[in-house]
Amino acid sequence: MTSNEKRKAVRVSKRLEVKFHSTSENTAITNDLSAKGLFITTSKGMDPGNAIDIKLHLPNSEALFIKGRVIRNIKAATGLNNGAQSGMGIELINPPEDFINYIQSLHNSKHH
Repeated sequence: MTSNEKRKAVRVSKRLEVKFHSTSENTAITNDLSAKGLFITTSKGMDPGNAIDIKLHLPNSEALFIKGRVIRNIKAATGLNNGAQSGMGIELINPPEDFINYIQSLHNSKHH
């Protein structure tokens, strides 16, 4: 997959609380979202290829439970102010329609 193919889904910058389960439940914040994936800012990253269960609260909505797969795990160097954040890139597996509609509404509101 080329970098262009990876980015075909429209990404929106949005901070939402997210819970994910690896060996225990962890709470983190999303950095950006698309209908196909998201980036979770966390120091408790998982290895690429691992399955991940995500619980995401959209504004004015019930919690959404989404399955995903870790695509990349970034460990930012401590003490450097280069803007890099530790976290995980997640590919979503069959995200619910409510999630896709939310991403589309965020994208539309930025272009009106």
